[in-house]
Amino acid sequence: MQKLRKDNSLKLFTLILISILLTLICIPSSQFRASVANSFVYPLMSPRISSSYGLRKHPVLKVKKHHSGLDLAAPSGAPIRAISDGVVVFADPFGAYGNFVVIEHGNGLTSHYGHCETISVKQKQKVSAGEIIATVGKTGRVTGPHLHLEIRSHGTPQDPENYIPYLRASAEG
Repeated sequence: MQKLRKDNSLKLFTLILISILLTLICIPSSQFRASVANSFVYPLMSPRISSSYGLRKHPVLKVKKHHSGLDLAAPSGAPIRAISDGVVVFADPFGAYGNFVVIEHGNGLTSHYGHCETISVKQKQKVSAGEIIATVGKTGRVTGPHLHLEIRSHGTPQDPENYIPYLRASAEG
C-alpha cells in the first residue's frame, strides 16, 4: 500500500511538472510581451514619435545607423516619468545621450532616458511607475528637445513599441 501511494504521488508530481513546463513553453512571446506591457506607463503625457526604432538616417551625422530607441518629441521642461517600478542605476551626463537616466526593472530589463534637461533622481533610488524622474531637454547630440527612450533586455536594445502597447496610436492621435 505504501509503495502504491509513493508511486501515485510521484506520478502526480510528474504530471504537474509537465503541465507547468508545457504552459511556459507554449505561451507565445507576443503574449509575454503583452503581459509585461500591462505594467508599463507612458513616459510623457503627450508622446509624439519623431524617430522610430531601427535603421534610419541619423539627423546630426547624416549617415544610416541603427536607432536603438524611440525619440519622443516634447517641449523642453516637460516631465519624464519612469515607465515601470525599478531602481535608478545611472543618472548623469553620458556623451551623445546628454543628461541620461537608466532604471533597472528586474529580470535584465532596463529603461534608458536620454537628452534630459534636468534629472530629479539619484543612483540607487527606488522609483515607481509614473514617478517624475527628469525633464525633456536637448542635451547631448540632438537637433531639438525630445526624449530618447530605450528599453534593453540583458543589454540588447528592444523596440519600445513592443513593451508599451499603442504608443504609436497614442502618439499620433
